[in-house]
Order: sequence, then structure tokens, then C-alpha cells
Amino acid sequence: MDYEAHYLREIHEALARILHELRAIKHELAHPITSFTITQENPMLSISPGNSPVFTATPVPATSVPSTPPTWTSSDTTNAPITVDPTGLIATVSIPAGATVGASFTLTISYTNADGTVATGTTSQTIVAPPSPDITSFTIAQTT
Repeated sequence: MDYEAHYLREIHEALARILHELRAIKHELAHPITSFTITQENPMLSISPGNSPVFTATPVPATSVPSTPPTWTSSDTTNAPITVDPTGLIATVSIPAGATVGASFTLTISYTNADGTVATGTTSQTIVAPPSPDITSFTIAQTT
């Protein structure tokens, strides 16, 4: 009996996973993603050498949820390499300290819906010089 109960439990779990996937596909077919809106999480963080700005992609319509992670690309993998979180919706650009100031790059996110249509989003950025360091003190010297 235990042997049969074990296999019935495994079959039940497998069927539950299949049902979950079918529901996700049904939802995606009813709400295909048409595009993405990309925003910088902290717009106060400059796109400059040594910084790692984070970008978030929001599906359009917002009620849509990708069933698999979307794919991000950077047009400049030297000056603007990216890493992506497991959801595929958050990308971090790790701008190297030696990145070229004035270089431009485009981040693109793309996703293929269950019906085969492709949704994309892009943002273009330019690497700027880092801000001048804050003045933290003064040295006073007597000159006469």
C-alpha cells in the first residue's frame, strides 16, 4: 500500500505542477505583454564611471506577468556591462571606473509571448563625468 500511495502522491504533485503551468500560459495568452517601460530605480545616481545604476522594466499592460524571465542586452558590453536578477525585470549596469565619459549605450529588454509576439523596451543613456568631490575642510595658512 505504501508503494502505491507514494506513486499516487508523486503523480498528484506532477499534475498540480502541470496545472500551474497551464494556468500561467492561459493568463499570458489573455494578457500578452506588448512592451516594457524602463525606469532607473535611483535617478539621483549618475550614469558615471564607478557607479552601478539599477533599471527596472515594467510590462505593458501592467497586469501582464512574464512566464519566463525576459532577456536584457547592452549595446556596449565594455562601458556598460549588465547583470540581471532572476525575475529578468531588474538589470544593474556596472560602469567600470575606466569607462569612457561621453560614451552612449542602449539597454534593451525583450520577451516572447506564448503567442509568438515579441515585446521590447529600450532606454538610451550617456556616461557622464563623476561629480566633483564635496569639500570637507579648508586649510588655513598665514601668508604674511
